[in-house]
Amino acid sequence: MKRNWDLIRWILDRAESCQGGHPIVLTIGIYKSAHIPLDIGKLDFGEVCEHILLLGDAGLAEVRELGRTYEGSAGVAIDRLTMAGHDFLETAKNDTTWNKAMNTVKEKGGSVTLGVLTQLLSTLAKQHFGLS
Repeated sequence: MKRNWDLIRWILDRAESCQGGHPIVLTIGIYKSAHIPLDIGKLDFGEVCEHILLLGDAGLAEVRELGRTYEGSAGVAIDRLTMAGHDFLETAKNDTTWNKAMNTVKEKGGSVTLGVLTQLLSTLAKQHFGLS
């Protein structure tokens, strides 16, 4: 699976928009505790689960894997976004800034690390606000 920055941005946005203090849950089974279900529509369940786990790996969110099957994750929960997750999302929210960043990434080779993308988004946001 390749990392999908648009999916990461989408997940962070959904997590930020949920309120109520309950985890956001995506599962193939039943989650009995209070939670907010994540509606992924036609997105691939396994891909979304893996990207949520990546958010945890990167320190952008506190996440839990709810179980595994032989095919992969049986479910995940996002307990909260971290400060780093909120900061990343703030720089990524503006569609113009995001599209400029993604176009720059494509022009320069098509892949980028979280650190480089964060710096690129920050630079573009500063330019947008006339700070550089």
